[in-house]
Amino acid sequence: MAIRLFFFLLVLANLLFFAWVQGYFGSADENREPERMNQQLQADKLRIMRDAAAPAPKAADLACRVINGLSVAEADRLKGAVVATGGEAKILPQAEQQQFLVVITELPNQAAAEKKAAELGRFGVAEQTTVPLEGGRFEIVLGRFPLEAAAREFLQGLMKRGIKSARVEAREPPALKARVEARAPATILLQQLPLLIAPYADATLAECDK
Repeated sequence: MAIRLFFFLLVLANLLFFAWVQGYFGSADENREPERMNQQLQADKLRIMRDAAAPAPKAADLACRVINGLSVAEADRLKGAVVATGGEAKILPQAEQQQFLVVITELPNQAAAEKKAAELGRFGVAEQTTVPLEGGRFEIVLGRFPLEAAAREFLQGLMKRGIKSARVEAREPPALKARVEARAPATILLQQLPLLIAPYADATLAECDK
């Protein structure tokens, strides 16, 4: 009899506990199941993201430099080297300005050029450059100027000193030049760029235009 009573009480206790959990005796504890399951909003749409891409560098963290004085082929090679370090690069045409030379031309051979150079030295002209031309001819460049007016003013000074064979000639740039605009994180660009441009003797660095 005692065993049957104990069994009956155990079943009753389980039924009462089940009814309490289901909220039949009032609101269930919000921190218990299944109330917490009911409070989840669109749980089926939750996703765990893996291997998220690193955020792109901020504009303030990027450095920009322009490399001038390159040939077109050199600019193409440098662009590839910058991209290989993880940066960005683009080639910009570099327009060379026309120059005006004060020059003595049509010297038929090296002996004539050396004789003329010695004569100029006696007139006190220290700055002069003898340039070989095609066909064994030579010329002597006495000055290079970006403006024709400056070249003619210099020529007038030479004529007053007795040098009559010089003249002003407009010359186009000898070869097409290019420049490279490179952008990369400052810690990479400022360390790597001097090494990348070292093979190019005429390369110079400048700040990018704002």
